Formats: sequence, C-alpha cells, structure tokens
Amino acid sequence: MAEASPPSAAAAAAPAAGGTKRAPRIIRRRKKAAASADDIPPHIQNNSQLHHIISTALPKDYEFEIPKTLWRIEKSHATNVALQLPEGLLMYASTIGDILIKFATTGRAIMGPVTYGACCIDDLSARALGCDLLVHYGHSCLVPLTCTVIPCLYVFVEIRVDVQHLVDCVRLTFEEEEKERQNGEGEEKDGTNYPTRIVEALVMGTVQFRSAVVESAQRLNDASSDPTQVQFQAIVPQVKPLSPGEVLGCTAPSGLAQMNFQEALSKTRRRQARKNQEATDAPEETALDNAIPRERVMIFLADGRFHLEAVMISNPSLRAMRYDPYSKTLTEERYEIVKMKKLRREAILSARQILGVGAPTQRIDVVGGKSETRSSDDIANSVLAAQSASQPQSRADSSHPKTMGIILGTLGRQGNPAILSRIRTLLHSRGIRSMIVLLSEIFPKKLEMMSNSSPGSAGGVCAWVQIACPRLSIDWGHYFCVPVLSPFELFVAFGEVADASLWVAAEEKEETTEEHENGYPMDFYSKSGGPWANYYDSNKERKVARCES
Repeated sequence: MAEASPPSAAAAAAPAAGGTKRAPRIIRRRKKAAASADDIPPHIQNNSQLHHIISTALPKDYEFEIPKTLWRIEKSHATNVALQLPEGLLMYASTIGDILIKFATTGRAIMGPVTYGACCIDDLSARALGCDLLVHYGHSCLVPLTCTVIPCLYVFVEIRVDVQHLVDCVRLTFEEEEKERQNGEGEEKDGTNYPTRIVEALVMGTVQFRSAVVESAQRLNDASSDPTQVQFQAIVPQVKPLSPGEVLGCTAPSGLAQMNFQEALSKTRRRQARKNQEATDAPEETALDNAIPRERVMIFLADGRFHLEAVMISNPSLRAMRYDPYSKTLTEERYEIVKMKKLRREAILSARQILGVGAPTQRIDVVGGKSETRSSDDIANSVLAAQSASQPQSRADSSHPKTMGIILGTLGRQGNPAILSRIRTLLHSRGIRSMIVLLSEIFPKKLEMMSNSSPGSAGGVCAWVQIACPRLSIDWGHYFCVPVLSPFELFVAFGEVADASLWVAAEEKEETTEEHENGYPMDFYSKSGGPWANYYDSNKERKVARCES
C-alpha cells in the first residue's frame, strides 16, 4: 500500500478552496536586552584613573557598580545625588560620594537614617533635600520604580565569596554524618558505585550573595568525588518578584518540604542545558535511585540569622544550615517555631477578646488545611466594600466602642497606604474606631503612652496593627503592653483568614507533627501573598482607596 506524500510547501502556502483568507501573520519582537557593561560608554568603562581609584579605595570583593552609577547620572543629567546605604556599608559612603563628585561633577547627599531593607528606600527625603536621583545600596528592588517620586537606582552590592569552600564544607559535613550513621548501625559498603544517601539541597541566601548561591548549587550538582558516599542534588528556590534564591526577612519561599523536588531539579537541568546549548535530556530515575535514603535540607548563605529565620519560619520541618562567608563556618540553625506560634496565637486571641470581635461564618484557609467557601479575591473585595450593619454578630459592642491603632511605617516606604485603606475599611465594617499613627520606628514606650492596657476602661488604644515590618510583631510583639498585630494576623483575628497553623498546639510543649509541618506565612512582598501583602492586586499601586468615615 503506497504511503501518501506530504504536501509541498507551495501547496501548503496556497489558500484553501472557497477563498478563505490567510490567518494574520504574527510577528514577535525580541525583548530588549538588559543593560550590560557594553552599554556604558568608553570614556567611563575604559577610564584607567577611575578603575585605579575604585581598586585602591574600595574593597575588591564588593561590587558597587561605580561605572554604571556614573553613566546613570550622566544620562539623567542629575545635579544632586542621594546615596542611601545600610549600616554595614555606611563606612564606604564618603568614598563613593567623593568618586562620584570627581568623575560626574555632581553634588551628593548621604542619607543618615537607619536602613533595614529595600522597603526603607527614602525617595521622599531625597526629594526634600533637593536631590534628583537616589542610589540605594545593598538591597533588591522591592518598591517599584514607578512608585518613587524621583528616579532611583538599586545597587545590590554583590560580594564575591569562596564558593568552593562552601561546597567543600557542605560535602564534608554530610559525608562525616553518613560515616557515623553507618558505623552506628554497623553497615558495611557492598562495593557498588551507588551512593548510600542523597541530599536534596535547597540553596538560598541574601541578595549580596545571589551569584554565589547559583554557583554553589551548580557545583553541588556535580558528581561527588566518592560515589559510594553522599550524592547531592541542589536547586535554587524562588519567590517572585525576588531573584532566584533571594530571601528577605519578611518574604521567603514556602512549601519546600512538600514540593516535587525531582520535577524542580529536572527544570533546573533543562534550563542550564539551554543556557549552555547542550542536550536537554535529563537522567531518568531508576528503582535503585528511589530506594536510596533521601534527606532534604536548606543551605543558606549569609553572615546573620535574620533572613534565614524567615525561611525557617515558613518551612519549620526542614533542617537548616548556614554558611558564614566571613568566618567560613557552616553551622546548623534552629528556630523555636512552637513557641513563636504560641505567642502570636495569644496575641490574636487577646485582640479578639479586647475588641469584642467574633469570627464570621465564611472564611478561607490559606496556610494549613483546605480552602473553604471564599477565595482571596473575595476576601479583598469584601474588605474594600463597606459592609452594611446587618451583621450584628460580627460587629463589636456598639455601646462601648473600641479604638484600634493603625501604625503606618514612615521609615522610607515601609508603610503601604493601600494596605492601610483595606484595614481601615475592615475595622469600620466591624464597628471599631481607628486611629492612624505615623511612626518611623516602633518602640514599646512610645505605644504605651497611647495605649489602654486596662480592660473595660475608657480611652486609649486597645490594640494595634502595624503596617511596617511583620517581623516586628513576630520577634518583639510580646514586649508591648497591648497586642501589636501584623496585617496578616489582623485578618486572622477577624476571621477573614483561617490559619490552621496557628491553632494546632494549645500548649508550648505540644510539639505535634502538624505544628512543625505548617509554616507561618512569610509573604509580605510575595506576588502570591494575600490581601495583607504588598504585591497583592491593587496593593502594589500603593494608593489609598476611598474609605467611609
């Protein structure tokens, strides 16, 4: 039987019988490539005097991107430039300013207030100082450049570290653990070339070490020197809009213990193969691979615990190890997640009791458990829309109206006016008066002067919600005289979100499996966060919605 031959190109191009029109041609234009060193003009990029000063006056392992900054100043015709640096980099501010003055003939102002993170970008103060460009060092681009009042430039200040030493520390640590385990259990090697244990490594860190994070994951994925010992499989998790592997003190990847690691690893290998223009066939797992014991662990690259704690809070069941690039030490870190949840649970219940608020019948579980009745869009819309007074069971006692304070952080752009609008409308719908306070920093003594810590007495603020940093409530909330909740905790307190992870253990000693598996959400700047997060729906516009008084 003869096979039908494929139609020719001419026949394929000809219109079908009946005079049907050809489909419109779609032209996809390539996206413009990101700015690189090649875009910087030669009079800056090849300036030998500039590079000599940079190499002698600034640490060689710190990338301050001076040529890029000079080119940005030249392009924008900036005459006064503000420099904002975190405390750890403030010692280099005068040197950077002198270099910019010499090679860009521009004035400069060094911002003095404390800078905790990218949320503290202070474009408003820079404009008040008469500056027409702000250069923010040491943090990623959290606040969109479309929301700042003057042009801004983010410089991550990437730090070069000894990646091979990190990889060697991790390998040696787990190989020694495997040897001790085998000796303790009396196991002997059978002479095969298969590993005795597979470590699934989730490599993360702060933005300064983002290149080192990716490189260390690639090196860990290389074949181990001894195939009969521990084999490493590494990926770099990402929570958008942050860079791959980047973690903030208030934003971290979640669900890492439940994720399909092999699927994520295959995607990583295919992406790397495309980048290297290699074959994209990933090695398939065998039955023997599935029989090898596996351990999932977080490897974190940072010189402190603050950012690591965020990923430990959202993934409490995973083992965490931190590599300090300065002391060159690898340490195992732990976090008292049960104690933290107990303290936050008590604060939420206390706020409910003081404000006289009952949980409504409709709610959604967004952290641990199954979703019920309403989506996060429904929650946001119900909060923004002024609710009628036809729900007496969910309103506070009108005979003794309570006052809740709303703190809008003014340290840079910490406070989001859009979240303030949602919270104020939610309080109004429950018959609770609100008082808005603008604070750059929140201290117990400050709030004590405005608070009413005596139940039943009139006057003063009964409880607070702070739109600044969620970690302030988590880390320091129990030091205040009245409950100080984060926006997420306020939604939980009012029953708009049913967070099962906060209600598992009634006592601190009850360390159940579910208590450790369900993490507390760290999604304040995540695109997948709820109505309490900065990138949720209209919150990212950072504009105030109309609210009934």
